[in-house]
Amino acid sequence: MRKVMLWLTGWGMPDCSWNAIRSRFPSYQHIIPIYSDVTDSSQFYERVEEEVRSLAVQEMIVVGWSLGGMLGLRLAAQYPVSGLVLIGTTARFTCEQHDLRKGWHPVVLQRMKRQLSVARGRVLDAFVEQMLTPGEREQTGLHERLNSQKWSTAALIAGLTYLEEEDCRPFLSTLTTPTLVIHGTEDAICSFAAGEELASSLTGAHFVQIPDCGHAPHVFVPEIVGESLKRMVEQLAKVGNQQPI
Repeated sequence: MRKVMLWLTGWGMPDCSWNAIRSRFPSYQHIIPIYSDVTDSSQFYERVEEEVRSLAVQEMIVVGWSLGGMLGLRLAAQYPVSGLVLIGTTARFTCEQHDLRKGWHPVVLQRMKRQLSVARGRVLDAFVEQMLTPGEREQTGLHERLNSQKWSTAALIAGLTYLEEEDCRPFLSTLTTPTLVIHGTEDAICSFAAGEELASSLTGAHFVQIPDCGHAPHVFVPEIVGESLKRMVEQLAKVGNQQPI
């Protein structure tokens, strides 16, 4: 039986965005589903399920960022998950009201889908700019690394459709998985208020707020995110050792 960490990345983001955190847990097998070639919104969760079905594990910790966090929530509602880490995540990405504290209006995602076909680079650049705080944008090389993704245009469009359609709110109250919610106070993609609401909707969730941080805390402050995840791992080990053999 193995110990596994399942890493679920955000919309259009490269797998390397996990590197600084993943390297802190050498005793785990690390699995990252690939979404770069999907063509339909339903395939995102199918890719996650394909990875999980084949596993015989002693412990599985799911770490999801943004879109990946929503996938992680759905997975935890259907499979035995030892621990769930949600970074910059919301239970419902869209909101019919024009209120960014509650979510993006669907019209914005629909416009992005149309623009991707004719101005892909401009759409991605604008999204990455919105992810970051002014201070984060000044950090040489990190902007380029975040925007070095290899998702096809079809996968990007499918991802926006997933964000438009997914709603994790109906099953939040039934989740009993130990959960860590991590959110930057200056997150302009999934608002800090949405992160607070998510944490308060999950029984016993531990909420970690990171001041002056945008949508990618694991990239810009990996030491804080890594330490928080390490404490979860240690707590799970402690609980496991207390269980009768």
